[in-house]
Amino acid sequence: MLSDDQATHLLRALDALDALEEAALRLVRAELACGPVVDGLMADPLTEGSRLDLLYLVDTMATDLLAVMGRRGTLGRMLGEAPPSSARDALGEHLAGRAGT
Repeated sequence: MLSDDQATHLLRALDALDALEEAALRLVRAELACGPVVDGLMADPLTEGSRLDLLYLVDTMATDLLAVMGRRGTLGRMLGEAPPSSARDALGEHLAGRAGT
């Protein structure tokens, strides 16, 4: 049996996990929707060292999180509906387990 304090912390942790899942979906969905624009920005030397450089790392982490949470089907649909971009290709390969090969 959990104490009231333990139950409160457990519920807060589960709420935070739900918020993390929602944020991961928003991140991946937004990046895929603007993929061609992000590709162009990444090629621009003026964006080097910006937060855009972190996007490809963080989107991979978000994809892994969503896959672990059972959202692989949702990710597949998002990738299938996304316009062509390097992010779509990289996330698709990562999801298929071919990253780095």
